[in-house]
Amino acid sequence: MIKENYHTHTKRCGHAFGEDEEFVLAAIEGGLETLGFSDHVPYLTESPRHRMKYEELDAYIESILALKEKYKDQINILVGMELEYFPSQIDLLMEYRKKLDYCIIGQHNLELDTDSCYKLDSKEGLLTYLDRIETACKIGLCDYIAHPDLCLFNYQHANDETSLYVANRLADLSLTYNIPLEINCGAGLRIGKTAFEDGIRYPYPTRAFFEVFAKRQAPVILGLDVHKPKYFLTDKYIDLAMQELQGLNLNILTHYDIKAAADKRKANL
Repeated sequence: MIKENYHTHTKRCGHAFGEDEEFVLAAIEGGLETLGFSDHVPYLTESPRHRMKYEELDAYIESILALKEKYKDQINILVGMELEYFPSQIDLLMEYRKKLDYCIIGQHNLELDTDSCYKLDSKEGLLTYLDRIETACKIGLCDYIAHPDLCLFNYQHANDETSLYVANRLADLSLTYNIPLEINCGAGLRIGKTAFEDGIRYPYPTRAFFEVFAKRQAPVILGLDVHKPKYFLTDKYIDLAMQELQGLNLNILTHYDIKAAADKRKANL
């Protein structure tokens, strides 16, 4: 089991299950030393089953801070969020950035509530996905890139020119801004391997991307992407991810002080 996890959701997002304290207790039982909560950021428009409501934000922060105090002698708890970069939402995103311990970027749509990244099937879509993440890194909005290969969820050729260009540019961003790329140990593995035009593979993590990250020695980090407390109590999905990436000389971070990294980036906003 890893000692740090910065990718943890709560039931407020509508597709996670369990009380906040249950996640903390499971993390402690699983041997974690640092637990970062990073539920999906709310916007002013609602999207049930995708993110919390805007009016739930204060209760989210208050709940995690209360648990941080209650369990301070057993585990280090941080309050973060998983955000997406949408140009139209920049003021709100910067507001979140300044008040939270850290932020991770997990781009699920190209625009707010439209153009799902799970459905990308064109060069233009992949390049727009890359542009969103690149801008977030440049303006100091995020501290790690969650499931960087989610753009390949529906894209049929993980090794084509466009895919490999995106992978190399993501490695550039990681190295330039010292932002880790996540080996996501969540939904992509639980879905299982799927038939694509270029063969059988997981939707993510995708070996083709991580071959590039390994070659470039870009820093990578394991993220459990927890939606149920029980996932803190098993190494099954970590093992599956590492089996998929077996033989790669990955630059895996075993420790990443994400709050210190975030504080440095926020100081430059």
